[in-house]
Amino acid sequence: MRIIVMGVSGCGKSSIAEDLAKSLGATLLDADDFHPAANKAKMSAGTPLNDEDRAPWLEQLRQELASRPNVVLACSALKRRYRDVLRKAGPVRFVYLDGSFELIERRMQARTNHFMKPGMLRSQFDALEIPAADETDVIPVSIEPSMAKVVEQALNLLQMNTFTLSDGAPDRTLSKPELEAHLATMLEHILARHPKRILLLPPDHTRLYSMAGPISAWLYPRLIAAGVEVVVMPTLGTHAPMSREQCESMFGDAIPFEKILPHRWREDLVTLGELPVEFMREISGGRFDQPLPVQVNKILVEGNFDLVISPGQVVPHEVIGLANYTKNICVGLGGRDTIHRSHFLGAVCNMESIMGRVDTPVRRALDEAFNRFIVHRLPFLFILTVMQDTAEGVVQRGLFASYDRSGYEAAAALSVKVNFTQVDRPIDRCVVWLDPREFHTTWLGNKSVYRSRMAMADGGTLYVLAPALSGFGEDPTIDTLIRRHGYKGTPATLGAMKRDPELAANLSAAAHLIHGSSEGRFRIVYCPGAGVTREEIESVGFEYMPYEEAVKRWNPAGQNTGWHTDSVDGTTYFSIANPALGLWAHSERLKS
Repeated sequence: MRIIVMGVSGCGKSSIAEDLAKSLGATLLDADDFHPAANKAKMSAGTPLNDEDRAPWLEQLRQELASRPNVVLACSALKRRYRDVLRKAGPVRFVYLDGSFELIERRMQARTNHFMKPGMLRSQFDALEIPAADETDVIPVSIEPSMAKVVEQALNLLQMNTFTLSDGAPDRTLSKPELEAHLATMLEHILARHPKRILLLPPDHTRLYSMAGPISAWLYPRLIAAGVEVVVMPTLGTHAPMSREQCESMFGDAIPFEKILPHRWREDLVTLGELPVEFMREISGGRFDQPLPVQVNKILVEGNFDLVISPGQVVPHEVIGLANYTKNICVGLGGRDTIHRSHFLGAVCNMESIMGRVDTPVRRALDEAFNRFIVHRLPFLFILTVMQDTAEGVVQRGLFASYDRSGYEAAAALSVKVNFTQVDRPIDRCVVWLDPREFHTTWLGNKSVYRSRMAMADGGTLYVLAPALSGFGEDPTIDTLIRRHGYKGTPATLGAMKRDPELAANLSAAAHLIHGSSEGRFRIVYCPGAGVTREEIESVGFEYMPYEEAVKRWNPAGQNTGWHTDSVDGTTYFSIANPALGLWAHSERLKS
């Protein structure tokens, strides 16, 4: 964690920061040590610093904080705009040492060998902007008691936002009793915060196997029973709102359907700021030349929550590399411009260089957006799972929880080990099953393409068995754009963007069209049920086979993922029973 002990000169920042650092095993930094000589000379002469003097100093402090994941910094941070600069280092907590002018003046008169003179204290109080109520990352602590009591109180309050849980390994299988024991520990921690109102942000039914549904269903009634008001909003992103049947398949009967709010990604938004074009150009290697507006559902700003709980699964992802953490907030609860541009950023940066990687351009963008504009508004507890599809079925390999990035990093390291498979040879024929409870559109079903494309042989064939397919996009506008332009590859999509202003205004649709194409490298044959016709499938650039014909020959729903023998011609094919739970590649494709 990054802790900033703040307050006017003479309040005891350095001493209290030192004791906190010792107690927490953290690196100690004193902001005074980073003042340039000109600033120190100016203060020693009795002249207060101005904002121009402080700007390079604050930027240096931000960089020092960002480079250290476990640090305590003593820094005055008197004005909100100064604190906002420090917040850009990542998730931070401020300990505001609160004391009266008279008390601090008496203490300063007893000090020696410090460049801040007692006569300058008034200017400090004049400059102080007492942290506002919406600065929820600030903990006020009175300095009236002894220093030992001040440190004790600060530690107790910090502990409320310090929680980590890490249980996972490639050969670990968490049982239901073990999961519930971990959740009971989390619940005890959550209730110790005495929250009145909590926002619960599970994924939707497209993460049916993530365990986020059962985790949410376990927490919800127990929080309600403890007197906490819980608002539930699935992080839909661009997906359609969940039906009653889908909610029941995800949460059972633990969360009433009428209590589940939809995220309307085009309407219910607030813009918190934007990442500048210079930053986006830098992280994309010059391939993306637009700013990134940071839009989220307005409930995050207007909901008066004491805590946000974000359960979800870390798994390879075609846009960001590995799903969840800040993606669940910035995209799952994001607005149209954030979603469109972040998806297109992933497309122009080459999906095959992104999938299954912890550090990617899109991850850097969303982490930066979260750190700059969101995390200081209220605490976020991330609960992350790692799941694996095995011969015995889907098992839980890990459970991780934290307020900061540490839980994601641990889950990501495990996911790379259990969700990424290198096949022994390029796949000439791959058969993928799309569970009818999860996959109703190619917007979702093209995970079959994303997750297998790095394993496919040139000239091979990918068969996608999609019994519940009923359309292309989860959103009517995007569905129309997919039907209009089809999955024709990168050059065709970029050309279509120049001709079609509507496609250019819906960049996530353009990115999806690129991601869902094989770029002419292998055939894609969709095998739908009655919900989509041959003409519709072929109109978007795929080949067609009736589901009934395909399922008679191959039935990956009843097979383990891996190599199998075709009962018709005796050749081999690779079967994938659940594309949402893995990533497959061949070494030659990884090299390229």
